[in-house]
Amino acid sequence: MKAGAIAFSATWDSADIVVVGADDGDMATAVNRVCELSGGAVICGHGSIVGELPLPVFGVISDFSLKEIAKKTRVLNREAKKLGVLLPDPFLTLATLTTAAIPFFRICEEGYVRLKDGRRVGL
Repeated sequence: MKAGAIAFSATWDSADIVVVGADDGDMATAVNRVCELSGGAVICGHGSIVGELPLPVFGVISDFSLKEIAKKTRVLNREAKKLGVLLPDPFLTLATLTTAAIPFFRICEEGYVRLKDGRRVGL
């Protein structure tokens, strides 16, 4: 990511919001918007929300139609690319980073943790 932030509440093995970004202010804005939505996927760029998908049912399920979810997902992925994200599905990547099933690393409340030795490591 070269700018902005992405926040997501539908994570694996965690009931938390995961956020990554290049700007602390954008990260805070994205997380706060996820909270306002009662869960969801949010992209913030240069101080404003540029894409969102509300997930108000337990923070993981949308009440939109499948067609509307697909449309919003395309917008999210397009906006992520504009911010420099190279991943084909950045939200799937965020969702899986919280699981302990990944054998080498995990993103959790303490930050990036190497599972082999349990040490916190800077990004």
